[in-house]
Amino acid sequence: MGLTGLARWINAPPDGLLAIRKNIQENHNGFLKGPWNLAVKSFRSTLSQTPGIHLPLERTMFTLQMNDNVFVLLEDPLAPTRADVVQAIADKTAPPNFHPTHYRTTFLTLNPPGALEQLLAQLKARWVPVRQTSTNNAQRGQASGHQLLIEGQVFGIGSDWLVRAGIVTMTGGEMKGMLLEAEYLPLPGLNVGPAADGTSELLSNLLTSVLPNVPDAKTVAVTISEAQWEDVLWDREEDEKAQKEVAQAKERESNGENDDIFVYGLEDIPIKRRGDWTGNKQLELYASKEPKPMTLRQLVFFGRSMDEDRLVKSANYVRTELPVRIAHRLRDLQKLPYIVVTQEGIAKVYELYWSAFEKFRKYPPITNIKENEAFCEFLAGLLDEHAIVIPSLSLGMSLSSPYLAPDDLDSFMRRMLVSRISRRVLAQHHIALSENYAGKKKPWESAEPNVGIITTGLNVKASIEKCANLLRHQSLEAEDAGGNAEIPAEVVIEGDVDMRFSYIREHLEYIVFELLKNSIRATRLNQAGSVTLPPITATIAAGDNAVGIRISDQGGGLITVQNPVQNPSDLFSFSHIRNSARMEHSRLISLRTASSYRRGIWATVNEQVENWNRSPDPEKDAGVGRHARMGIGLPMSNIFATYFGGSLDLKSLDGYGTDAYVRLPKLGTNLEAVNF
Repeated sequence: MGLTGLARWINAPPDGLLAIRKNIQENHNGFLKGPWNLAVKSFRSTLSQTPGIHLPLERTMFTLQMNDNVFVLLEDPLAPTRADVVQAIADKTAPPNFHPTHYRTTFLTLNPPGALEQLLAQLKARWVPVRQTSTNNAQRGQASGHQLLIEGQVFGIGSDWLVRAGIVTMTGGEMKGMLLEAEYLPLPGLNVGPAADGTSELLSNLLTSVLPNVPDAKTVAVTISEAQWEDVLWDREEDEKAQKEVAQAKERESNGENDDIFVYGLEDIPIKRRGDWTGNKQLELYASKEPKPMTLRQLVFFGRSMDEDRLVKSANYVRTELPVRIAHRLRDLQKLPYIVVTQEGIAKVYELYWSAFEKFRKYPPITNIKENEAFCEFLAGLLDEHAIVIPSLSLGMSLSSPYLAPDDLDSFMRRMLVSRISRRVLAQHHIALSENYAGKKKPWESAEPNVGIITTGLNVKASIEKCANLLRHQSLEAEDAGGNAEIPAEVVIEGDVDMRFSYIREHLEYIVFELLKNSIRATRLNQAGSVTLPPITATIAAGDNAVGIRISDQGGGLITVQNPVQNPSDLFSFSHIRNSARMEHSRLISLRTASSYRRGIWATVNEQVENWNRSPDPEKDAGVGRHARMGIGLPMSNIFATYFGGSLDLKSLDGYGTDAYVRLPKLGTNLEAVNF
């Protein structure tokens, strides 16, 4: 068996099979290979109804008929498992020469169809289908009603693909949609094994293309590889032994419990069970865990006096915390409608997240500095690998906008982006702490005091000046038609200009940079033909609990032809209903191209400046030029502002200008705003 993908078309119409057949034959040059028929039954024993026999639990039996074979699974809850017997013999509690007649679960294969009924009749066994009531007149062992039928056809596409499609029918003729199965038959020498990149996306794309273009189609899908099929037949004895070892280890660990948030260990998460179906049970275990969000103050205080023991604690906190956060986002992705999951970019993000989840889950505990250095390299590699997540996710959800309600789409994107920022903060902070401990210094580090990635005396005025100087002479392309691209944009800074506080410099400067960039672009467009431009004013206000920054411009306001929205806050939305620019061809092209390049999008100021300074190349024509507009600047600024409990509000005086209000907490006591 090759690589297999399954999909359910839940609300398939009665003629769904004909539609699929027509689609495969006309659009995929497919051909009919033959019928596809499956039949499922379940039985229960009626032995307890025999006079003089009392059984607290009855046996059950399940059958699957596929072509000429019948697969039978028999379960007897009163019989011991093989692991029970082995353990009893090892503990010497079993009688001498003890050998049970059968174990709790028995698996049989019979041929031809009808062989099971014949066998039950010959044995005079007392079994009836679960949905059939047992009566005195019922002939034992001769019930024949299937409880679920799948009747359809098998198609071939080229020499590599088999597609099976069938109508699911319950007892009584009730139709329950359709089941589709795509199987990839690898050619000799072609590397398409379970570890090959893009396996799930490949199968998902085929299943998507096989389904006819029907409005409001409800579908769900999974992808299964040979390795995952093998996991179904796990060694129960080995599994239970592993669980026993975990329980013993947890008991030993509980003797040294500590309330320190950086304390690490087993974290109540068991090792992977080999019987977990496609890993979902393991994922659910992690997703059921409560994350441990941090405050800026905790990050600063813990990292201020670093030694080897504290560094190892930090490493293991990151190692055990990140898979929990990733698991929650994987569950979010799994809950998306199938039509959304198949959109360009979403499958890629899912594969990246699942790969990272597995890598973190299997990463061994860190015990010394050398192991921490390897862990930091591992983190840096994952950060680089996930650089394409922001453009891929933005592209996929923009294309999915017609299929999701605006509130649902924006809520999903907020959870995904906030979680991504949180993981990047924890990873980069730990890497910075490790580099500081090792005496390494980055050439772009400032003279301001830092603990990890947190600047403990961040000069707000200096950050605004830095962003203003970078933008002053940039053309920003969009306003070139107005003829004011070469006029310098001046930024006047006023208010509490000596204000300093502890914050992540990268977050603050990205917010300010994006707001100033939008203000400069709007001012140049609104003042087309003018020799000079009115200055943009940045006002700093130091409150008791927060730092406020107001950026005011005379750019004509937010609700314009360039921004066809009803409310300024709609500019934060990824829904085309609230912000129609989401579906602009130029933006989709920019996102598509950015997601195809390994460097992706980090959402930093340095990244944008590096793009400006790159030599011209064909990328600009493809949509990732020096100033390509992708529509993620304001949404990401809003995410950064609210990450530690701050806010970003836009106030538009249409026809005159815009005020943008940024509020950032300065005490560092707010937890990460990670919604799980």
